[in-house]
Amino acid sequence: MRNESSKTGVCRRYDLDWLRVIAFGVLIYFHAAVAFLPQGIPMTLNAEPSVGLTIAVAFSHQFRLALLFFVSGCGVYFATRSKGRNAFIKERSRRLLVPLIFGVVVLVPIMVYLEKTYIGALELDYWHFYLEYFTEGVYPRGHLSWHHFWFLAYLYLFCLLAWPIFRRIREANGRQWINETLTRYRLNGFGIYLFILPLLLVEIPLRPIFPGFRDLIHDWASFSHWFMVFVAGFVFAFERGLLSDAEKLRTISLCAAVLVSSLLFWQFWQPSKMKLLPFAGEQVDALAYLWFCVLRISNAWLWILVCVGYSARYLNRPSVVLSALNRAVYPTFCLHLPVLVALESVVLPMNLSIAMKFFLITSITMCILYVLYQLLRRISFLHVFVGMRGDNSKA
Repeated sequence: MRNESSKTGVCRRYDLDWLRVIAFGVLIYFHAAVAFLPQGIPMTLNAEPSVGLTIAVAFSHQFRLALLFFVSGCGVYFATRSKGRNAFIKERSRRLLVPLIFGVVVLVPIMVYLEKTYIGALELDYWHFYLEYFTEGVYPRGHLSWHHFWFLAYLYLFCLLAWPIFRRIREANGRQWINETLTRYRLNGFGIYLFILPLLLVEIPLRPIFPGFRDLIHDWASFSHWFMVFVAGFVFAFERGLLSDAEKLRTISLCAAVLVSSLLFWQFWQPSKMKLLPFAGEQVDALAYLWFCVLRISNAWLWILVCVGYSARYLNRPSVVLSALNRAVYPTFCLHLPVLVALESVVLPMNLSIAMKFFLITSITMCILYVLYQLLRRISFLHVFVGMRGDNSKA
């Protein structure tokens, strides 16, 4: 079943909408779990880390960001529709840059202030802190940060960089090239696994140089990786045969993903550091690094295919709930981390079990976000600052 756009005739798939809602919804639980890691950002951390939540975060972290960019690429396919270059850039600027600036100027300072007050690194009142926010250097040593809003900055750049590709794909000769390529490399549907190869060609040479910090300067390995996945999301939404292949091969993808994840953790999980690392201590083994890259990239792409395949099989149907959630995803993304950090600063010092703290933080966060969203719906001039609009379009 598909959702028809009356304006453009472009078919919208409910499964892609559901995948977007679920992927961004899980983000709340992921960021809540970070508070129970040995270290992490935000720096509001529980005194006692949780091994279980640490492993859950490490597992999901291998593919969660790639999945977010994949579903964003799918969304951009529908957002471009019949738009020209200038209209597309204007629309993306309003939808991404405005919330980014609002977040960095208004929301992130609150988070940083709560974090640094919680760890005892700050003794200023909020007003004096805010005056220093832009002048005392970059977080975590300084104050200036974009926290989770880095995602909007990357996504905006991806949209600008990929626009010529998207425009070419939408042209008649682009459609022909896509169809010819898919015919040549479809391999009875198994061609969807070949995308691992170009990702590896980026990962292997760049990762040692750019291990990754979300600042656009030291993150070119992840930036290139996510850009390719973002474009892949657009192509999957454009060529529905790829979605059908993912649905048909979903069980194979799941078995392969479980196997690869098991190998990845079995061979490279270092319990003392609670991290996946390709090297033991200072010893550098080129073959181990190459194998680590193969497992890591295969793992990320396979889990994306699992999510796409099972959502295509079971979630491609209309729902009133989906329509409401789809509109709430973007403002929820903008607001969820400030709410989490504020709650964590209150709940974490309590004499409660880790399970109870995690439950309180996540459940109360969901309630507060629901109330905030309902309030924001009634204040129209604030909509642009948190990415709200009245239709079901994707961010």
